[in-house]
Amino acid sequence: MTTVKELLSKLKEKLEKEKELLIVTIRDTSHSEELLKVVEEKRQILSELASFNREDFEGLEELLMEVKQLSDINLNLAATNAQFIEEVFSAIFEEPQKYDQSGTVKQPQKGLFNKKI
Repeated sequence: MTTVKELLSKLKEKLEKEKELLIVTIRDTSHSEELLKVVEEKRQILSELASFNREDFEGLEELLMEVKQLSDINLNLAATNAQFIEEVFSAIFEEPQKYDQSGTVKQPQKGLFNKKI
């Protein structure tokens, strides 16, 4: 049977690989399949970890913090990638007019170079 420490170490490895792939996938989509595979492997490890009790994680606080930090970094990278893609598409294609709560039309910025990325 795999121990909690071994599973957390494997999870940390997968998170590091996921981070690498999130960085390169925005430039080169050929890594997309590998990223999906890593995400699925990570999900399997997390489901295995869910079967353990809280007491099983005692003494592994440092490793847990590393996993949390990597997870936060990856979440931010994924959100930034999604926002970048959305910005590119909105710069290329006309967006429909949007209204704010007061009923006035929000003026979208035109062009890729006028946007925050």
